[in-house]
Amino acid sequence: MNPTDMITTIPAGIIIIALLYQMLYRLTPLNAKQTGFVVSLLALAIYFPIALLYWPGADVIAMNVTVFFMVLYMMGMFFSHREHQVKAGDTSGKWFHWGPAIIIGFFATILIVDGVFVTVSKEGLPGALQSIVLPEAQDAKHVKTLFPGVSYNHYQKKETLYNEYLRQQEELQRRGWKVRQGWLGKTPKAKQSAIFQFVVMDESGKKVQGLNVKGRFMRASDSHFDKEFVMKEIKSGIYQVAISLPLAGLWNLNLKLTDGNKHFELRGSTTIGG
Repeated sequence: MNPTDMITTIPAGIIIIALLYQMLYRLTPLNAKQTGFVVSLLALAIYFPIALLYWPGADVIAMNVTVFFMVLYMMGMFFSHREHQVKAGDTSGKWFHWGPAIIIGFFATILIVDGVFVTVSKEGLPGALQSIVLPEAQDAKHVKTLFPGVSYNHYQKKETLYNEYLRQQEELQRRGWKVRQGWLGKTPKAKQSAIFQFVVMDESGKKVQGLNVKGRFMRASDSHFDKEFVMKEIKSGIYQVAISLPLAGLWNLNLKLTDGNKHFELRGSTTIGG
């Protein structure tokens, strides 16, 4: 289990924060607010190195930190109120007030709902719950309720990569290279090994030799099934790889060619039979 999963960090964080707060408040001369400030620094000093090492995502980090500070706020409010009661000579022991309780309840509800969404997106629904909320599938072993894809928002980097891809295509056109790629024989079926072949010919029709060719078959619906491969030059200018893809349907293809210090990227798609 990833040590930064919310199922682990939130309960553990609440327990550690509560213990640290109690220890510092009772064993040091710090008041409630000072104790909360010190414990908040300690909590961040413990959590952030772990989060940076395993990086669960900014949304998960934000939710964890929010929960930690909410717990500290609640404890600080409780102990600070008790301090005021002691100073005022109030022995009623009443500490609850509906105003702060509503605020805390509102944000706690938001955090719980968001936490459920994030957990389901990463782990999927539990089997028992999935059978209740989803209709029965004909091929249940392929039904997934998690979200394995990537939301790619680094627009500047994406634009740079696309511009580089366009430059590579222009270089291929200047060289006059023609590419042929595909499966040998019939359309391959899922879970069955098939030969994928790649050939590049120059403008004179001669096969281009000595290329370094590698690539990846990508499943758009679930990146966990992506498969990387390296092709071998079995004959002069003919590159092949034997590969088996686990699922039927549409697969995207990304090929990367290296010719000396020049790099080229090719994209395509293929369909695998059932």
